[in-house]
Amino acid sequence: MKRILASCLALCLLTSCATHRRSNIQANEEFVVELKYPEQRGPNRGAVELGVQALFMGAKYLADNTAKSLATSYKKSISINNYYNTFFGPAEKSFAEIHIKKYARPEEDTREDELKTYLHQDIETQPLVATRGGTAKAFALKDVIREEKDDLLNFHAVISLISDPKNPSVTRLSFDQLRIFFSKTRIFNDENLNAKVSVVIEGEWRSTDGSPQKAVLIQQDYNFRNLKYGAKNQIREPILSPWYYDIPVPAGIANNSEFGVVRVSVQVDEYEGRKSKYINKVPGLLNDNKKTIIQDGASTIEKIFD
Repeated sequence: MKRILASCLALCLLTSCATHRRSNIQANEEFVVELKYPEQRGPNRGAVELGVQALFMGAKYLADNTAKSLATSYKKSISINNYYNTFFGPAEKSFAEIHIKKYARPEEDTREDELKTYLHQDIETQPLVATRGGTAKAFALKDVIREEKDDLLNFHAVISLISDPKNPSVTRLSFDQLRIFFSKTRIFNDENLNAKVSVVIEGEWRSTDGSPQKAVLIQQDYNFRNLKYGAKNQIREPILSPWYYDIPVPAGIANNSEFGVVRVSVQVDEYEGRKSKYINKVPGLLNDNKKTIIQDGASTIEKIFD
């Protein structure tokens, strides 16, 4: 019994040490926001997507050293033309996912080597995720250790844009994936990292009479508590926003295959704080009833993970 207790204590101390060693990482960081094409683009989808990703090269920036003792914040906005297209017949969204990434280049070589060891372990032991063909690993080692840029992935989130099948002008967000491998934020207690992700989508379009229109389509905040480091997806089930009115699809667009402009603004705040119970600040937030569609609305989800 004493040996078992000693082993458990040693494991707890090892886990505690590893958790602390992944926090308070002093590093130059790059915050990246990308929009991804839908999967059903055929065999040439990859090449097309790479061409679009080149548009984001100028949109990336090296995050300022604005970290406070317990909080770190990042902001980014990108504007995308051709929000809708009619390449495959009916009008549909050109993009399906918002990817939020943060890369870091630790200032100390010893900390970088230590983090690489943790990342190797994370990738080797990561759980399999469901795919169309069965199951697969979410990350390859090259995804988290970018040798060509000498930096490491430390934050990754995926938010899907879901259109109503009968009306692409009605949309909701689905927060599908969230992973944090390490952070600049200083964590004093094990597994007590919190993160707030804010997404604002603004649209510009012309009405049927040609007059310009502009509106905030949706503003959604997600506040996650008690996050854990590693390759495991912190979101068990996709978190759905309310339905909202998107950029309208105008009638008579036979000669206009691409249209609509959208501006996506993303902010990520990481902070240390006390554990809290699950809070849903918007009653019926997960309601599938489209009568609850919001206009110029904002909502917040606050959730703790066990």
